Amino acid sequence: MGVYYKRNPQNFLRNMTADERTALIDDLKEIYRGIILGYFSDETKLNEKIDAFVDTAFLADVSVAQVVEIHMDLMGVFAKQLRLEGRSEEVLLDYRLTLIDTLAHLCEMYRRSIPRESPES
Repeated sequence: MGVYYKRNPQNFLRNMTADERTALIDDLKEIYRGIILGYFSDETKLNEKIDAFVDTAFLADVSVAQVVEIHMDLMGVFAKQLRLEGRSEEVLLDYRLTLIDTLAHLCEMYRRSIPRESPES
C-alpha cells in the first residue's frame, strides 16, 4: 500500500518535459532489452531486472500500451537484424511470454498498491 503513495504526479510520464520523457523511455527500453536478452537463459538476476522495469514504469505511471509499444519496437529491431542475417524471425514469437510476464508483474504492482477497504464495524 505504501508504494502507491510514494508516487509523485510530477514524475509521471505525462507531466514530464519532452526530454525527460525521451530519457525515461530510453531507460525503460534498455532495461527491457536486458530482460529480453536474458529471458530464456539461466539469467539469475532476471526477476531483479523485471522488478526494476516495473518499479520505474509504475512510479512514472507508464501505461500498459506504452509497455507494449516498447516491446513491439524492440521486437522490430530484432526482426530486422534477423532478416539481415538471413534467419527466421519466427523465434521472436516466443518473446510474447516476456511481455506477458512483465505485464503480470506490473499488474501485480498496481493490485498491491490499491488501498484495501477496511471492514465496516
